[in-house]
Order: sequence, then structure tokens, then C-alpha cells
Amino acid sequence: MASGKQPILGIDWGTTNRRAYLLDEGGEIARLHADDQGILAVKGDFARSLRELLASMQVRPAQVLMSGMVGSRNGWRDVPYLDTIHPLHRLPAAMLEIDSKLPGVSCRIVPGYRATDDAGMPDVMRGEETQILGALASGAPEGWFVLPGTHCKWVHVAQDRIRHLLTFMTGELFALLSERGTLAALMQHHAADVPEAFLQGLEAAASGPFTHRAFSCRALVVTDQMPASHAASWLSGLLIGCELQEIQRRAEVRGVVQVVGSEKLAERYALALRHIGLQARCWQPDAVYVAALRILAAGAMPQPAASSQSATGEGG
Repeated sequence: MASGKQPILGIDWGTTNRRAYLLDEGGEIARLHADDQGILAVKGDFARSLRELLASMQVRPAQVLMSGMVGSRNGWRDVPYLDTIHPLHRLPAAMLEIDSKLPGVSCRIVPGYRATDDAGMPDVMRGEETQILGALASGAPEGWFVLPGTHCKWVHVAQDRIRHLLTFMTGELFALLSERGTLAALMQHHAADVPEAFLQGLEAAASGPFTHRAFSCRALVVTDQMPASHAASWLSGLLIGCELQEIQRRAEVRGVVQVVGSEKLAERYALALRHIGLQARCWQPDAVYVAALRILAAGAMPQPAASSQSATGEGG
């Protein structure tokens, strides 16, 4: 970044957590901050929360670029979703400026996207579009992206536009089933990932509906066909397997799937994708977010070349 410009502070502001990135003049991370001050915690006083964050990170003035649930109707400002006809390279121009009431601080929020599936049902995302923009800027080819988390997003990008957007509540269901209900007691025995149990759960997803197969997790343990320590990995495999079954039913997934997520979760999805014959490349979320911040701060991104589906293998 050119000398003399305002420092760039990017904030991935979610429902329960917040992650902030201060960029140096070269566009690299100078400071990183993470806390539990998501939109629910700030109780509507976003200006105060931002002021405290800036003080904590010792930065002022600043150009603040925000993405995620901060732009939802429960956030700082309800930023309208973009229709999928809106090209990704024009995302910087679609940011909404808001008045932070903080001297020397300019604030803009990245809008999310909305889509409609073949059954006429809506789907939405906020925050993941920024990570996809960053991955594309970092060299990821157009094609399928998967962004695992509480709500896993599957996004197909072609010719600079989002062609498919599908959300699965995989992470949330795993957390709920692990914390309460019939299977919760089994999860207490979980100590580490068990790859063979994960793959068994993955395969079980093809043999019956989820509400039936989920009970199999308990039945396998109480009939001594699976140790309780394997239950969490098996359930994770079942949930992700159901997700993969559905995505393959709805769309043709080809080429290398770009996985943007935490190391542990991304590796789990990469393993699942390999198991069904697909290649995966994993991208580190902080790296792609910072790449997106550079594009958003510059205000423009060159329109990408024609879609490439060549296999790049794993890495990133």
C-alpha cells in the first residue's frame, strides 16, 4: 500500500466472533486480533465496539472494511444482498459506506449474495463472498468452492458470477447433537479424530436417510460394533457424507474443489472429497481474507480471464 494512505483495517464480523486484520504499507498483516465480540455481544452499539477495537489495536485514523453478519438486519446496517448476476470483480464498488461517528475513520461494509435454487427456495451468504474473492485473487481457478463451518457453503463460480449457492447446517447440527440429546453422552468419550471412523460414517451416508442413520451412531456403540471414542468422528463423517450426497444430486461437481477453512476442518473435507474421487485444494482463511482486503481497499479488481478447471492438486 502506498505510503501516506490511511491504514487498512479489515474486520470479519460474525454472529459470535470477530477477527480483525491490520495491513501494513505492503498489504501484509501487521497485527491480527480475534475476540468473541460478535454482533450478539455488542448489543447494537457497534460504534463503541469499533472504537474500543481501534484503541486495542492502536490504530487511528483508519479505513475500515467489514464483512460478515455486521451487514445483516441484526448487524450495524442491513446491507441488501446482491443478486448472483452481480459480477464478483465488481464487489468493491458495491460496498456500503456508513457513518461511524468516529473522527478520521471511514467504514464500508461488503454486501452478501442471495440465490434461488431450482425449487424456488432462497439461499444467502455473508462473509464467504469476501473469502472467495480473495481466493480468486490468490490464484484459485473458477469452479466449486466449499467453505465449511457452522453453516457450510458450496459455491460454484463461472465467468465471474456465482452460479450455485447451497448452504448446509452441517457444523451447527454436529454441535447440537454433540451437546444435547441421545448422542451427546457418546461424544464425551471423543479424544481425537479417528480417520477410519470418519470414512465409515461417510460411507454410511449413502445407505439411508440422515434421521435414520444418525441413530446408527448410538446403535453401533451399544451393540459393541464401534467404540464410543469413535462416535464423534463417525457422526462427522455421516454429516459431511450427507452433504456430499446432496451436492452431487443437485449439481455436477468437476475439477478441483477449492476448500477455504481452518486447517483441521479443511483437511477433513479434503479427505471426504478424495474418498468420492474428487481433488481438493485447501486455502488458509486469513491469507485469502487479506488478499480480498487488498482488492477491496484498491476499489477494483481486474476482470478474471476465462474459467480454468485444470487440476492443481492439494496445497495452498
